[in-house]
Amino acid sequence: MKQTKAVEDYLESIYLLTKLNGYTRVRDIARFLNVKLPSVTEIIKKLQEEGFVEHTPYGEIKLTDEGRRIGLETWNKHKILYVFLKDYLDVEDETAFKEACLIEHTVSEETVEKLQKFLEELKNR
Repeated sequence: MKQTKAVEDYLESIYLLTKLNGYTRVRDIARFLNVKLPSVTEIIKKLQEEGFVEHTPYGEIKLTDEGRRIGLETWNKHKILYVFLKDYLDVEDETAFKEACLIEHTVSEETVEKLQKFLEELKNR
């Protein structure tokens, strides 16, 4: 399984849910991503096989170091893009959140770093 949009979305959601609640279960991900439980279960099995998560049936889902790295990296991209869209382009909040999620999967690290630097320079003026 290569690092696809779906992989990034799942790892990002596990990262966020764990940060918010202290744990993550299949049903939490299903609610968060608005997908069916069997779909989540199937992806979690694949993520476990690839070494991105640790999971026991009906138990908590925990990110491995690599899963955490990808989840955090994806979330950081999302935050930077969201702030840019919402605060600087005045895109409506919900739209900015959804579109940041779409963009985060295609934008390069270099572009995100430059955007972050640009936003910091604007903030410091």
